[in-house]
Amino acid sequence: MSMRALAVALRAVAILALACGVPGADAAQDAPAADPGHTTEIVFLGTAGGPPLRLDRSEPSTLLIVDGREYLIDCGIGTMRRMIEAGIKSEQIRTIFFTHLHADHDLGLADVMANDFVREDLFGATGSVDIYGPPQTKELVGAAFHFITIGFRPFEAETPSGRHVANGQFVSPFVAHEFNRDGVIYRDDKISVTAAENSHYALMPIQQRGELKSYSYRIETPHGAIVFTGDTGPSDAVARLAKGADVLVAEASSRDAEDRNRFIDSMGARNHWSPERIQAFRAHFRFEHLDTGDIGELATQAHAKAVMLYHYDPEDKADQAAYVSGVKRHFAGAVYAPDDLDRYCMVTGIVGKRCQGQFQARQRPGH
Repeated sequence: MSMRALAVALRAVAILALACGVPGADAAQDAPAADPGHTTEIVFLGTAGGPPLRLDRSEPSTLLIVDGREYLIDCGIGTMRRMIEAGIKSEQIRTIFFTHLHADHDLGLADVMANDFVREDLFGATGSVDIYGPPQTKELVGAAFHFITIGFRPFEAETPSGRHVANGQFVSPFVAHEFNRDGVIYRDDKISVTAAENSHYALMPIQQRGELKSYSYRIETPHGAIVFTGDTGPSDAVARLAKGADVLVAEASSRDAEDRNRFIDSMGARNHWSPERIQAFRAHFRFEHLDTGDIGELATQAHAKAVMLYHYDPEDKADQAAYVSGVKRHFAGAVYAPDDLDRYCMVTGIVGKRCQGQFQARQRPGH
């Protein structure tokens, strides 16, 4: 076996042993904690779909920690609260990515910005926070900053702080970067991020599709490639983006067709929707979102090594296991169904289940 083939094999073993209960993981249960300076962690801060809020799951938000550096992907309601619970300092996150600007993916941004703004004054945090996203990201960031500063003006009037002020206005440390194309949209010494427009807006009128964009991301790390589908329907572009990915983090808006139809019919009946609105709602979930069968087929087509689900709403543990089983009917690799605050580790050539010596991925139904 060549050295390259050996490295690929070792990485695959590490990825497939991301959590307890996976074949091959038991032997690693006594392995030393992964060095946080030489690993990639996937921290699920929010795993529910929206916009309606859930009691036990926050809206979509995922943190990558690559060799100790933190990157946030999407920022739904509940993100800041989950960071506090996980012991994560938001002011240390200097790079944020948005897959698209639906409310369940971006309304938590103001909370994160407000916490950072407090820290900038009280604890001397400095430097910019770079926020990447599709068209209208600048509008989102500007509006969020204006919103949070209204609440800080009385403090500033009574007790002037060390915050930067110009012409009587707070100076924003948040810098928005918009893009409107496929390809590499970010690169530093730890990661590179490639975007591909997906099919989440496939049914949108043509004019709006020129103005509004939804992207999937492939993030290359020293320890493997992670693809975030964001919200999407079946998409050849996403399948190409995910080719050979070590981990596919996939939205699962429905367990299966029966689950999807039951939800749509109940929404229509409860809200007295017209047949036309029910038909449009059904088309949205069928063509602009994924169910578990779609995810399994995508992962198989892409030859991904493992799948992690998010943007899903299982009713209980049995239903959570059914989501996993639904993917496995079409995909032979490892499938995980995270809860909020679950952490998974990727360590090149090392099998370990611990993250930073104190967190570990808890066993999930179907693992």
